Amino acid sequence: MSMHVAFRRQPVQQGAQQLRTITIPAPLRGLVQSENDAFMQPGGALVQTNWMTTMKGVKLRGGYIRHCVLPETTPVISSFEYAFATTRRMYAANATKLYDVTAKGAPVEVKSGQSSGNYAAQQMSNNAGVVFLIVANEAGDFLLRTQDGVTFTTLTGVIGNAADGIPNITYDPAKAPAGVAQGTGLSYVWSYRNRLYFIQKNSMTAWYLDTIDAVGGVLKPIYMAGASTKGGKLLFGATWSIDAGDGTDDKNVFVTDQGEILVFTGSNPGDSANWRQEGRYKIGPPMGMNAHMLLGGDLMIMTTEGIVPVSAAISKDSGALDLAMITKNIKPLWREETTNPAKRAFPWTMKMWDEFGGIFVTTPMGSSPSTRHMLAVNNANGSWCIFTLDATCFMRMGPDLYFGTPNGIVMQAERTGYDDGLPYVATVVGGWETFNSGASQVVWHQARAVFSAATNEPFEPQLSATVDYVIEIPAPPPVEPDPGTFDVWDEGLWGPPGSGNIVPVPPADAAAYAQWDQAPASKPTIRNTMWQSIGMSGFAHAPIVQVQIGQMARPQVELIAIGTTQEPGGVNV
Repeated sequence: MSMHVAFRRQPVQQGAQQLRTITIPAPLRGLVQSENDAFMQPGGALVQTNWMTTMKGVKLRGGYIRHCVLPETTPVISSFEYAFATTRRMYAANATKLYDVTAKGAPVEVKSGQSSGNYAAQQMSNNAGVVFLIVANEAGDFLLRTQDGVTFTTLTGVIGNAADGIPNITYDPAKAPAGVAQGTGLSYVWSYRNRLYFIQKNSMTAWYLDTIDAVGGVLKPIYMAGASTKGGKLLFGATWSIDAGDGTDDKNVFVTDQGEILVFTGSNPGDSANWRQEGRYKIGPPMGMNAHMLLGGDLMIMTTEGIVPVSAAISKDSGALDLAMITKNIKPLWREETTNPAKRAFPWTMKMWDEFGGIFVTTPMGSSPSTRHMLAVNNANGSWCIFTLDATCFMRMGPDLYFGTPNGIVMQAERTGYDDGLPYVATVVGGWETFNSGASQVVWHQARAVFSAATNEPFEPQLSATVDYVIEIPAPPPVEPDPGTFDVWDEGLWGPPGSGNIVPVPPADAAAYAQWDQAPASKPTIRNTMWQSIGMSGFAHAPIVQVQIGQMARPQVELIAIGTTQEPGGVNV
C-alpha cells in the first residue's frame, strides 16, 4: 500500500436513520407537581402560565382592560355584588372607603371613614318581598343596608329610624357586649334558613336575628367558646348542604381562624329542641374571612394547606385530607404562596366564573413580578394553571368577571389581547417524556404543534424543549402584527358612518372599525406550525410552547397536541 493510499479517507458504512414519532397530548391535567418526574403520566404540565385547561386542550386566556380607577391608588381589598330583577351593581373597597363601581370609568363613593376594607355582604328579602343587601366589615364598623343598590343606610341602632323605613339591627339589651355600640362590632354576615347570622369581631360569639325573613330586628347571641377546643376567634359562617340543594338537611357552619369547623343544624338557635351541634372538625387555618365558596352544595375553604371541601373534612382524618383537596396537584406551589409573609398578610378570595368554566383564586400582593399572579382551575376536571393577573378580589356582573388590583384599579377580564395595553406571554412546559427509550439518550430532532384557531389569528408560537429534569425556558417570541379587532359582536367597534353604525364621527382609520355588513368570523380551523427544529439531546425531554400576545381581539387559540420526531442513541456511562 502506498503512503498516499494509507492517508486516503475511506467511506463509512451507512445505516438507516432510526427516526421515531410520538404525539404528545396537550396538558389536560394542568399543572402537576404531585408526581415523580421520571414517571409522570401523560397530560401533565410542569409550567402552565396563561394557558387555561379545557375539556380537549389548553387555550390562551384573553387580556384585561380598565373598568374604573378609584381616587386612591391603594389596594382594592374586597368586593361584592347586588342583583335583583334587572338591577346589577358592583362594589369595591379599599382600606377606608367603599365605592359603587358599576359604571365604567365612574366610581361613586358609598361610605368613607371606614376602619377596614375587608367586607362581607348578604342579600336577603323581608316578608314584604323587598330585597336588601346587608354589609359588614372585618373591623366591625356600623352595618350598612341598601334596598336599591344605590342608597345605603348606616344602621346606628335606633329602632325605626332607618332611612329605608325598616327597623335597624340591634343587640338584645340584656346580652349586648360591653363597650360595643348598637349596630357595630359585627364583622361577618350570612344567611341560613331564611335568617341572618353575624360574627362578633375578635370573639367566639355569633349572633342571629330573632325573626326569619327579616332584615331588621333584635340580635341574640350564640356562645361558641364551649363548642370549640382550639380557641382563637370566629372568622366566618356559611351554609353547607349535603344534597347540593337548599332544604332541611342544610347545615350552619361556623369556622374559626384556627381552622376549626363547628357544624350545627336546626332553624332556631333559641330553641334547644330545634338546634344542636353535629360535629367539630379540624382543617388548616383559613386564608381570610372570604376565603370560601359554595361549589354545588359543598363548601370549599381555602386554608394554608390547600382548598378543602367540608364534605371531605368530616369524613377523613388529617393524614388523608391532603388527597381530598382540590389543590393536591399543586401542593408545592400552594405551600410557597401561603407561606409568603406578604401574601399571608392579605385576605384571599375565590370566585366561580361559570361562563369561563373555571374558578379564580387570588394570591395577592406579590413582592416581585414573578409572584404577581393568580391561580385558575377548570371546575370540571380540576386542572390548575397560573394567570399573570395581580388580582386582589373578584366580582361578577352579568356574564362578565372583574377584579381589583393592588393599585386601586378595577379591571375587566377576558377583553382584547392586551393586559391593560401591554402584551403578555403564555408559556406551557409539558411533562417529562422519555420517548419509550428508558435511560438511553434521545435526540429530539423536530416538533410540530397543532392548534384549533381562527384563520385570522396572528399568533406565531415558538417551540423548544428542555432536558434532563432541569427546566430552562428561552426568551419568548416577538409579538406578531396585529390585524385589529374582529368584525363580531362585543369585539369590534362598529363604523364607519353611513353603514348603520353607532360611531358619530368617522375614524381616522376606518379600517380599524368593524362593519355591520361583514361576514361573521370563520369557525376555528385546525392549524399547525409545520415541522420546526428542536435539536436537543438528553435522557428526558419536556416540550415548551410559548406565545406573546399583543392584539386588539381576544385570542381564540387552543393547543391540541405536539408531534415529535426523535432518534434513540446509546447510554452514557
